[in-house]
Amino acid sequence: MKILIVDDAENVRYSLRTSLEDAGYTVDEAVDGEQALARLQSDAFDLVVADVWMPHLNGIDLLQRMRKVSPNMPVFVITGGAARIPIESTAAMARTWGADHVFYKPFDNEDLIAAIRQRGVN
Repeated sequence: MKILIVDDAENVRYSLRTSLEDAGYTVDEAVDGEQALARLQSDAFDLVVADVWMPHLNGIDLLQRMRKVSPNMPVFVITGGAARIPIESTAAMARTWGADHVFYKPFDNEDLIAAIRQRGVN
């Protein structure tokens, strides 16, 4: 099972990588949506965990592009909201574009792992 983490915050990527690897998953990272698309074209992943608000190509745009080429790829979105945009609106946008699950920062990494396992991604 290979998971791609997409987040511009190095500490978030590190925390997620450590927890997911400890749970037995193989993990790769991308710092934004553009880098994630490049990784997705060059490697096979079973699941993507992507932040919403990132530079260059944000998580919503990434989700839209992914749904065109990989409509069945599970995508979990993580968000802490943004200035002038309520966190609920961000989550609604992500769900509209096909996010399989939305996590609000800060969240417990064990909840993410449980959701991955519940989704049947081992």
